[in-house]
Formats: sequence, structure tokens, C-alpha cells
Amino acid sequence: MGYKVTLVESAVDDFQSLSMDIQKHAVRQLEKLKTSPHLGDPLGHRHHYNLTGFRALHFYKNQYRMCYRILEDQREVEVWAIGKREGGYVYKVLATRLRKKGR
Repeated sequence: MGYKVTLVESAVDDFQSLSMDIQKHAVRQLEKLKTSPHLGDPLGHRHHYNLTGFRALHFYKNQYRMCYRILEDQREVEVWAIGKREGGYVYKVLATRLRKKGR
């Protein structure tokens, strides 16, 4: 049995802001996560942010990242941020969202 893949509301906005071409690549990665949720790299501390418990999956010529966490007990992958890799942008976005949620 596979995993359910969901995007938090802000990640939906991230996805919709991508060009159609990049969205197609992102959808392929989301599909992969349904059967292989541990595919992405564990984050830990990145760019001075504590992102422990999250993973990042690279896509579109390694220029974009999809940051997510695995909820094993619910068999769910929860995507929190999708964005450019350049300058650690997506990690900063994820850290900001986590702070707002009180984590």
C-alpha cells in the first residue's frame, strides 16, 4: 500500500506559481513519493535552519526542491514547500512556515 501525498496550503501556492513545464516535473516527483517516500535527502540543519524531520527531493535539472515530512503512522507524505534551490531559498521559506506554525 502506498502513501498519500498532500500539500499544505502554502505549498499549493508554491506549486501554482511554477510554470507549467516545471509543474509537470513536480507532479512526477509527487507520484514517486507515493511509493518511495524516503527518496529525498534528510535535511537536518541547512543554511542555519533546523529542518530536522524534513526531507528534500530535487527536480527540474536540480534547480528546484520539494521539502516534505513523512507521517509514517498515517502513511502520508506532507509537502511543506516547493521552490528554487538557489541561495537556500526553499529552506528559508520552510523555516519561516515552521516558525509560524510554532515548531
